Amino acid sequence: MTPGFADEHFPFLAEVSKESVNVRAGPNTNFEKVDKLTKDTKVVVLGHRYEWYKVQPMPTTKEYVRSDYVKMTEGSLMIAAVTGDNVNVRARPSSNAATLGEIKKGILVKVVSQTNGWSEISPVAGTAAWIHQDFLKQVSGEVPASLLIADLQPGAEPAARSVAQPVSQSVVRIVTKKTVIEHVTLQGALQTLAQPPQEDVHYKIVIDDKTAFYLKDIPQMSYFINQVVSVEGTVIPDPQKKFVHPLLHITKIALVL
Repeated sequence: MTPGFADEHFPFLAEVSKESVNVRAGPNTNFEKVDKLTKDTKVVVLGHRYEWYKVQPMPTTKEYVRSDYVKMTEGSLMIAAVTGDNVNVRARPSSNAATLGEIKKGILVKVVSQTNGWSEISPVAGTAAWIHQDFLKQVSGEVPASLLIADLQPGAEPAARSVAQPVSQSVVRIVTKKTVIEHVTLQGALQTLAQPPQEDVHYKIVIDDKTAFYLKDIPQMSYFINQVVSVEGTVIPDPQKKFVHPLLHITKIALVL
């Protein structure tokens, strides 16, 4: 049993316990550094090997893929679709750099920049880095869904859609003895909120120029700003009526091409 991590179940939430901790591309100090974290930074732990913990990359972690394995989506300056099979994600823009993981064909990525045949992308699901166990301490056995990086795939193209045409919305109500759960499926334009109503709510879905739902933040939400997206989720109860529009916990989001 590893000290400080009794009865491990993955993933779990940890925080950095020392100042200026190196994050590496593999489970020993011979691997190159891919990030540096400060004390109390929250980290999602995915697994372990020997005395090292496999962690989800942070938003500051840089990842790279060959530019000829991605294709920018139409009408987007940031979002690209992976065109190769099992494309290696590297720690540096070099084929000699350590591999942080692989991404499958069709997955969407956010392209930060492109140079010399390489694309820097925001961290994606299926990639990971490593931190020595001495520099982490567990804070919770539960990881909020809003912290987990998920695969992003393109949604189906709606027939003859134009900007002026309405997009769809459906609600399924599940009634139990104590509560009503609403599962929502809709397509609409994702926009930022000028005045966020709380610290983890920065986006809204707009249908026919009217705000339909506020959205609880997930890591990749910024990929889709001002794009039409397909969203599935569950309405979060708001008995005190704090929100002008219903708040949605997202279970699936996809770009409508």
